[in-house]
Amino acid sequence: MRVEMTAKEFSEYTEYLNSKQRHTCDPNWLVLHKEISDYCHRHATWRRSFSTQQGFIYGAIRLVTGVNQIDSLQGHQVATARAVFDGLVDWRERFSDESD
Repeated sequence: MRVEMTAKEFSEYTEYLNSKQRHTCDPNWLVLHKEISDYCHRHATWRRSFSTQQGFIYGAIRLVTGVNQIDSLQGHQVATARAVFDGLVDWRERFSDESD
């Protein structure tokens, strides 16, 4: 099946595609994302898997920042996400009775 477009339709389609440029992640989010990943790998056990810990941390960040897509964090949201992560790490260190 071949679809043909008029010049006007092609122009409109090209304009549409250009308006849908790829979303770029905030570089600070990429740094924090790596720190979260490293933390989850370091503290993974048979009772707390990497994905369980990461899901919990990302869920808390989504709750506080109000974003649906974690990779869409920008600017001050990344700073808020950092505070959430640091707070969770601190709470775990202070209140956890489990040894890793």
